[in-house]
Amino acid sequence: MGRQLTIAILAITVVALLHSTAAQQTHVVGDKFGWLVPPGGAYAYEAWAETQTFAVGDILVFNFTNGDQDVARVTKEAFKTCNSTNPLTLKTTSPANFTLDTIGEYYFIGTKDKHCGLGQKLAINVTAEHGSPTPSPAPKPSPAPRGAVTYIVGDHFGWIVPPGGELAYATWAYGKTFYVGDTLEFNFTTGEQDVARVTKEAFESCNISNTNATVQTTGPAYFKLETVGQYYFIGTKDKRCELGQKLAINVTANPGPNPSPSVPAPAPTPRGPVTYTVGDKLGWIVPGTGYAYASWAYGKTFIVGDTLVFNFANDTQDVAVVTKSAYENCTTNNTIAVYTKSPVSILLNTSGEHFFTSTYDRHCVLGQKLAINVTASSTATSPSGSVAPSSPTTSTGGPGSAPAPSSSAPSKIGSGHFTFVLISMAAFFFY
Repeated sequence: MGRQLTIAILAITVVALLHSTAAQQTHVVGDKFGWLVPPGGAYAYEAWAETQTFAVGDILVFNFTNGDQDVARVTKEAFKTCNSTNPLTLKTTSPANFTLDTIGEYYFIGTKDKHCGLGQKLAINVTAEHGSPTPSPAPKPSPAPRGAVTYIVGDHFGWIVPPGGELAYATWAYGKTFYVGDTLEFNFTTGEQDVARVTKEAFESCNISNTNATVQTTGPAYFKLETVGQYYFIGTKDKRCELGQKLAINVTANPGPNPSPSVPAPAPTPRGPVTYTVGDKLGWIVPGTGYAYASWAYGKTFIVGDTLVFNFANDTQDVAVVTKSAYENCTTNNTIAVYTKSPVSILLNTSGEHFFTSTYDRHCVLGQKLAINVTASSTATSPSGSVAPSSPTTSTGGPGSAPAPSSSAPSKIGSGHFTFVLISMAAFFFY
């Protein structure tokens, strides 16, 4: 009897230890992206959190540059208002670990100047321990027939090297139904990005040297889904694919009748000149990532007569108007114009591509660069309500080129958060 009881207690102890070891998970916040001011605002960490399942006992790891960043656990109210006056916990040394020891909501922010307001914030919900029984999901209803749809890849985030790696576009695709006749729209900065439809092997290896890939180099790029099956897309620029600029989708037949022709989107509404503040609240700095300003420019329409305003700290930054070659190579030997006193206002007085960098050492290489495409004025009249530009310090224009094609696509599904649930659970028990 005593021997049996001892064996039973030992068995229970071993199972409990194994359960605890298998259950605890470590979540690296932002994955390779880490913990910094993200391009696109808080959307980046919202997207990351939706790919995770947080349970009691798990650990959050925040990786950041000491001195430049920190992380604080705060209340829900402080999270909403970005108030770091009385944090529950503040950690200033990386890596910073937080153990999730209770069920409920957890809130984290960066307390450095304006970092929280610019998107360095994370909210998560912690459930019961891993392995707790959960109700079986209800069966999904059959998809309803519909007409052709144009999906904007990445929604307002666009087609870039995403935070969180390739999971970002897997997240975007999750839950969407792609039918024959639908169209994918890839929005990116011409010259900085491209998109290629490739084979499964090229997608997995990020190698297109031995394939007949269809590459489009001008944004926006459109791919019509004409057959049932799997489609694979990658960015072919240096290391873009390896860093996560890749998308795989499955296309099915429309269960209903042939889709009705879609109605083209209406022409852009005429407007007067607008002043854009480059980077908005972030200003003109060395950003946390090389694609921050590409993300800022995405979705904006620049027309002749608009003005760009660059805000920066004098004597630590500047802004230069450069050629496309100088922009791509981050060379400052032959700048078109250099401005050293903030704020700098630059009038966009010609159509075509315009390129801007900083001449300070390695600033351009580290991401302080901006490329935009300016189109001709949309109208001869100036409707009321537009923002009048401030007096520019100079009138400059980048090398002229034909404006990018306007978008004329079927009805679009574009806005909304990434919605993706990643479920991967394994339990190992030893006798």
